[in-house]
Amino acid sequence: MNEPLTIKLRTVTPLWTGGADGTSDRLHATGIMGSLRWWYEALVRGLGGYVSDPTADNPEARSEFNTKAYEETKRAGKSDEEALREGLKTVCPVSYLFGAAGWARLFQLRVIDVPTTPLHFRTTVKMNQGWLSRVFGGESQNINNLKVPYGELRCQVVLRGHDSEFVRDQLALVFRFAAEYGGLGARLQHGFGQIALTLPPAMQSVTVVNGLTELAGRLRSGGLRADGPVVETPFDLRNFVSLIYDVSDRSLNAFLADRAHFGSDQKRGEINYLPCVFDLRYKGSGSFGMRRWLKEQKGWLESDDPKKLGPLDELMGPRSQWGPKGHEQSIDDDLRTASRVCFGMPYLVDGNKYRLRVFGFAPPHLLAPEDLEALCNEYIQSIFNVQPVKSVLGKTLLAEAEGGRQ
Repeated sequence: MNEPLTIKLRTVTPLWTGGADGTSDRLHATGIMGSLRWWYEALVRGLGGYVSDPTADNPEARSEFNTKAYEETKRAGKSDEEALREGLKTVCPVSYLFGAAGWARLFQLRVIDVPTTPLHFRTTVKMNQGWLSRVFGGESQNINNLKVPYGELRCQVVLRGHDSEFVRDQLALVFRFAAEYGGLGARLQHGFGQIALTLPPAMQSVTVVNGLTELAGRLRSGGLRADGPVVETPFDLRNFVSLIYDVSDRSLNAFLADRAHFGSDQKRGEINYLPCVFDLRYKGSGSFGMRRWLKEQKGWLESDDPKKLGPLDELMGPRSQWGPKGHEQSIDDDLRTASRVCFGMPYLVDGNKYRLRVFGFAPPHLLAPEDLEALCNEYIQSIFNVQPVKSVLGKTLLAEAEGGRQ
């Protein structure tokens, strides 16, 4: 084992990693690990690499170290390196880093020094409070006494020794990607997990682009599983969009008002971040709500069939229930899905300016990432009258990484 590498995280919005009852009263390292793996899967897919599914019922879709091939190669008098190469031919690039049956994860992750803060939200619509209670309140459906990780914390990474430089660089890549373009942890679509990152000296030279270049080279070199049953998913870097907007505090007055606060009284005066994403992404007062805007202003269709999703449902997530009281209909459980478009909670960057990140994956059969970028810009322009200060497409990052190989 190598000496631990310490990665410092400053949360600019609270993290959510999830407990046994669905709440997030403490930081679960497994939740951070799952988030890193999810992002890494998207990066590998974007480079054309194969990603297996560790949860699939079909064993052919899962990665597993080929112990038989490894042992036969050893018995044939080959070196440990050659035997290992044979065993890894059935392990996909993501499982190589994060582990698979018969193959241990190539690093350990510990989360330490985790401060917390009371959970609260801000909404301009009273009815939204019931939904927030049901989704975030766990079994009690009460958020008043819940806490979430927020503040300065540290992650310690210990490399296992095998291929340690590559593993170190790839972890730097995925942490940096989450910090610069997306978020870390669960429920990113609700604004959690926006972070500022400080990497240790050994990882600081890794950028998103040169990390992708290194990953592309490893995929081309072979030696890991390159094909298998493919899961249809938009979570591919080629479909990715990330936008940053700066919004004045005046434009957010509806959320800064005392009546918008919902949750612990301790957070009634919180202004460093505004947990108002449900209103921004789904439905709020006035013109707030991208899902409603797409339906009413852009003509996107949602489904009234519990067994079918419409284009609006596929992009922004389906309604869980609809219809008159006593005759409600609910979406089938196997069709429940998160929004492909995520909004970060606006967070304060100076005395009167908040930063808002919008990011997501364009489902290829619905629209191109450039079209999703344009829709997000049009919506944000309609509610805040601002243009993005930064706009990044995943395929632009891929092109830059490819240029780095030349």
